[in-house]
Amino acid sequence: MAASVGGSRLQSMLQAAVQSVQWTYSLFWQFCPQQMILVWGDGYYNGAIKTRKTVQPMEVSAEEASLQRSQQLRELYDSLSAGETNPPTRRPCAALSPEDLTESEWFYLMCVSFSFAPGVG
Repeated sequence: MAASVGGSRLQSMLQAAVQSVQWTYSLFWQFCPQQMILVWGDGYYNGAIKTRKTVQPMEVSAEEASLQRSQQLRELYDSLSAGETNPPTRRPCAALSPEDLTESEWFYLMCVSFSFAPGVG
């Protein structure tokens, strides 16, 4: 399904799903045939943004802010998993830091690293 669903279309579907039930986030898992496991496909963070840093201008809609937050969380995961030794040089100055995250943001962020083998979980 992931191959047939474009990135922005998938984001729209995840956004609609999470907002229709008023959940904090929605996750899309996809099958990785090479490893025979389920892996992170994409996600949409819809939770309250309660960090010290605000990275969106005040005129941004709530939906745009949630989409930006989803992207920021993924970028933070990518930078952390790359094992950066000097994060400020690689991330924009307004980007998230691990100490800025709420518990729900941490869980969403860590889901990127999860995978599920058949019969596990």
